[in-house]
Amino acid sequence: MFERLLFLFLLCSGSLLEAQTVNAPDEDTTQLRKKTIKVNVIDPQGKKSVTYNGSPMKLDSVQKAIKVDPTLLARGEFSVFFEWRLSDHFSIEGAAGITYIDFTYELFQNNGRFLLAGAERNRVQFHSGISLRAQPRFYPSRYETAIEGFYIAPIFAYRTWNMEYFVSNGLVAFPYDVKRQWTEFRIQIGEQDPDPYSVLFTEWYLNLGVQFREEDRVIGQGITAELRHGTTSRIVFGAGVKIGFVL
Repeated sequence: MFERLLFLFLLCSGSLLEAQTVNAPDEDTTQLRKKTIKVNVIDPQGKKSVTYNGSPMKLDSVQKAIKVDPTLLARGEFSVFFEWRLSDHFSIEGAAGITYIDFTYELFQNNGRFLLAGAERNRVQFHSGISLRAQPRFYPSRYETAIEGFYIAPIFAYRTWNMEYFVSNGLVAFPYDVKRQWTEFRIQIGEQDPDPYSVLFTEWYLNLGVQFREEDRVIGQGITAELRHGTTSRIVFGAGVKIGFVL
């Protein structure tokens, strides 16, 4: 009887040890996997793999950005551009700034007569004007979302430049306002490469449209100077590059 009881005890103990031996590795393996597993995914731009850390990932390119256009400095324009993504294919860009001395206009329309080296520099005083722009954009690509890639956009622009010209009668000089006002409608195509993982990007563009000008011109000089107001329209072409910063 004792031998039978001993045999049953040993048999039960062996079964318990076997169960522990089989179950323990499964539990340890599960714990190990929870600590060491890593998942790599491709970022929205398809340029590099990123370790997924459990937080929501960006599904589009860039939501908003600010830009500056160095090519406008030749026109004496200092504007800041802001672009906001509306949907996968549409965005809106607006710009506001000031104008001062239009170097291109003064050199080629006024022959530099009112600039620093001009003969009549002491007869004028430049003042600031305003610059406003609006541009709804369409991004047609099926593989990229606004605000990245190629786009087509109409543009509305309004700019003013202000100056005072002092006309002398031989005794005193009287100031006269000399103003220019340009209104423009253009169609623009361009391309830009903002990246949600990089701050700086560039935008290249070409545009074509019509420009309406209202401007005062100083004809003659000294006591014979005359101010004439005129209205003209012309076809205009533009090209340039902007420097952008992702927000």
